[in-house]
Amino acid sequence: MGRTRTLAAKSLWGFSLSTLLILLCCAPLLYKLMERYYAQDLDELVIFRIQEFENEQLPSFKAADIEVWNRFNEDICILPFDEKYPLLEVRQEEFFDKAEGHSIDFRIVYDKITIEGTSYILSSRIPMIEKHDLIRTLTYQYGLLFIVLLISLSVVSYYMSKRLWRPFHSTLSKIRNFSLEKGKLPQFNSTDTTEFVQLNSILNDLISSNLSSYKKQKEFIENASHELQTPLAVFKSQLDILLQQPNLSQEQTDIIQSLYSVSSRMTRLNKNLLLLARIDNDQYINRVDIDFVQTLYAQLLYLRERAESNGIKVNIEIDNPLKIQANRILVDSLITNLIVNAIRHNTENGIINMRVVDCGFVISNTGANQALDKDKVFRRFNRTSEEKKGNGLGLSIVHEICKMHGWKIQYDYTNNLHAFMIQFTH
Repeated sequence: MGRTRTLAAKSLWGFSLSTLLILLCCAPLLYKLMERYYAQDLDELVIFRIQEFENEQLPSFKAADIEVWNRFNEDICILPFDEKYPLLEVRQEEFFDKAEGHSIDFRIVYDKITIEGTSYILSSRIPMIEKHDLIRTLTYQYGLLFIVLLISLSVVSYYMSKRLWRPFHSTLSKIRNFSLEKGKLPQFNSTDTTEFVQLNSILNDLISSNLSSYKKQKEFIENASHELQTPLAVFKSQLDILLQQPNLSQEQTDIIQSLYSVSSRMTRLNKNLLLLARIDNDQYINRVDIDFVQTLYAQLLYLRERAESNGIKVNIEIDNPLKIQANRILVDSLITNLIVNAIRHNTENGIINMRVVDCGFVISNTGANQALDKDKVFRRFNRTSEEKKGNGLGLSIVHEICKMHGWKIQYDYTNNLHAFMIQFTH
């Protein structure tokens, strides 16, 4: 899976990108509008200067004053009369500007005046901002506007998203912590957002349905296991009576022995199913302080002989003493199932290595020359081979015991050894 981003980050990124594109597309239009309105302001000013001169200066103006006036007033000049000048029409013309050192555009207007009976042309002009200066100004304004928008939108989006999405994150947290095994329906926070109300309603119905199905499944397994105990016990006792009958043929004895073996296997299966059902129903909540090393040696008293009878060598290494807090019955079952699994799936003259480390236990054994499927190794009724005895529940029980206590268990295949590692937590 690639890198993910929040909805708030995606929406902010999309809004920022779209805002930038809109600003870029509108830039030419805004440039034209700024140029137009700026020209209109200059037009009003040049006309105002013409009117001001005619009203205040012209009545007392002398022809002898024209040369001095033009020398000190470049933008309001008195020119010889010529018919070529358009009167009272603001135009844009190019003139040399001493300050800039090159020609630039001016807004200029001409009007006919009379001084001492002689006609003259009065011109009023104002330089315009150069295009590159106007573009630079527009760019700075746009840049400042974009930065302000981005910062303000980021802040607003953060707080708005935090507030708007709070019910969603609350629901997400409750779903993340939800567990079918606990059997408790999560209580979602109330919200007035329609989409979140619908989401919580659908999740509530879905979880309720799953909890009901899971509860019925657990009750069925437990009830079935309880009900099977008595018939299995009667069946086994009847087989014992048959084995004691005189004058049994070898064929009859073999059949009874086969049925006896099947009965024992069904009894073990029933006990394992009942144990799993009780674990699922949290019937092993009592926990005590346990010396794991002492418990391990106690279980080996019964299982070492079984291993050695199959030619399997058992090695045990204790690095550190290990104290854990757990249910004693389940710890006994965990150790037994791990050792029995290592014996059952071993090879002739194989080995079993057990090691107690700091906060952990590792058991490894020889066996099939290939790794097991890590996705299936702890599944119920998973069996690597039909030739091996067992019901495929041993490792499932181990996994459920670890899960109940909050321990971590993992499988690995290294150096031709199948290893199961348990990390205990205090």
